[in-house]
Amino acid sequence: MHKAAIMTALVALMSLTALAKDMTPDEIQYKADFIIKIIDYITWPVKAGNAEGQVAIGVVGESPLTPKLRELAAAASGGGSKITVTTVSPDSDLTAYQILFLTTEDKTALAKILKKVENSPVLTISDAYYFARHGVMVNFYSEEVDGKVKVKFEVNQITLGMAGLKMSSKLLKLATLI
Repeated sequence: MHKAAIMTALVALMSLTALAKDMTPDEIQYKADFIIKIIDYITWPVKAGNAEGQVAIGVVGESPLTPKLRELAAAASGGGSKITVTTVSPDSDLTAYQILFLTTEDKTALAKILKKVENSPVLTISDAYYFARHGVMVNFYSEEVDGKVKVKFEVNQITLGMAGLKMSSKLLKLATLI
């Protein structure tokens, strides 16, 4: 392995570790809960859905959200496998998922992932700074309100529409629109 590749891998690992340390249990709960609940507010094209109504969530990379997502998915599925959560690599077939949670904070890696799912009915979600402006459909961000840090979300309506996805107007009213 080249030294540059090793350095890139170490930097990526350090940023993921920093991300995990910075996320409070409340943030983890909120974001994981949001990802599970958003399923009810998105309409996928008929051909994108599974005949059994299953929803596959792919977490691209390692995330402190993954255990909580799995827990909430199991509870929402009633012990069945209606919602599945899988950790995947950027090299996986990302179009096999209805939702992708992207853990990268690297814009080059993000561009490669988004290119793989471009115009596919895959809802992309991230929590990296301003990634909705780079093509992610739903992006979490933090904002201080009345002295407290609140987690909010922004929606990129252009990429959402290009993928053939529709978001409930109830949810859009709560978002910052890009």
